[in-house]
Amino acid sequence: MRQRSFDLLKILREVEEGDFTFVEGDFPPVLSGARGLHVRDVDGNTYRDLSSFFGVCMLGHSPDFVKEEARRGFYHSMGDLLPSREKILLLERLSELLGGSWKGLLLSDGADAVEACLRTAFLFKEGKRVVAFEGAYHGTSLGALSATYSRRFRARVSSILPFESVFFPLEEGSLEGVEEEMKRGGVSAVIIEPVQGRAGIRPAPRRLLEGLRELTLKHRVPLIFDEIYTGFYKTGAVFAKDLFGVEPDLIALGKAMTTAFPLSACMGKTWIMEVWGKSSGEASYTFTFSGNPFFSRVALRALDEYERIKAGERALLIEGWIGEEVKGRVRGIRHRGLGVLHAFDFAVPGEGFRAFRWLLQRGWITVPSGLSGEVLEIVPPFIAEREVLAEFLADLAAYLRL
Repeated sequence: MRQRSFDLLKILREVEEGDFTFVEGDFPPVLSGARGLHVRDVDGNTYRDLSSFFGVCMLGHSPDFVKEEARRGFYHSMGDLLPSREKILLLERLSELLGGSWKGLLLSDGADAVEACLRTAFLFKEGKRVVAFEGAYHGTSLGALSATYSRRFRARVSSILPFESVFFPLEEGSLEGVEEEMKRGGVSAVIIEPVQGRAGIRPAPRRLLEGLRELTLKHRVPLIFDEIYTGFYKTGAVFAKDLFGVEPDLIALGKAMTTAFPLSACMGKTWIMEVWGKSSGEASYTFTFSGNPFFSRVALRALDEYERIKAGERALLIEGWIGEEVKGRVRGIRHRGLGVLHAFDFAVPGEGFRAFRWLLQRGWITVPSGLSGEVLEIVPPFIAEREVLAEFLADLAAYLRL
């Protein structure tokens, strides 16, 4: 019995809305700290994190540079009224990483970035419909939720979603249907994750991405890549767009950008961002914490660190290690992997969550995912070593033998 977790979870049930955290007895453990790969709970148990906490902490937990930047102070500015130096330098750095000739808007989380991309697309191309894909997860705020596939997330609010999405299978054969939808008119954007994350690490076929680029150019519809999950070297390339060789008009970024804090970005090619016009003294789309100087400073340091450790090369090294270890240790399960993004597909509804709980008891933090909870995901941080990954896969193999 994790007594302290049990006691705190009793309080949680009283003060948090009931559909947020799943609570059962002393599950889940209540966390109290983390460093590197290691995470502690309030009862003194330790775990090794192979989730990077939803793909955020790609340099491990509590890296020293975060503490260094915290000691420097200057934690808040007025992003649209009195911008900070850090905000400006981060936008410049992101534009350079994307290849130049990009402009952006800094926000707080992934859904914010997706909504900013969608709003930009709507300003360019009026309409009420968006082309999206089965399995898509773009966030749960109302605008982002409109393009999110999950019926569970959409069920009770479908009548108030701000626009209609037409969902197509994540396959090359969808291109014909996408073009027919565009010919009907009223499509303002096509949005896609180059690699679906929450659906269980499902890469889009290259030909689908290439075909979408061709169609969106032909019909003058903005193409949006949601790279909240895939961005910043996770696939081996800086962005998945580089891996697939397809340039979108707009891209949503977040998660690993800071390795710890809520900061995201809507970045767009210069020509499309011009639809916003010029400020006349008050922004038409603004956030209290937009361009937060502390978060922006940490993001700049994180980007430096990714370059220093050659994160893209590390991602490919980890991909190779996992592939080799899976062949040697794990039988009877489908494995999908790209860079540090890996999924183990049980093909049984709910089995991903059951495996997650069992492995948590063995000291591993993973993520259950898939359209019906049939997948177990790992997103190891770039600092993960082969020995740790081998130990994890040995335990996963033990679970499969149960």
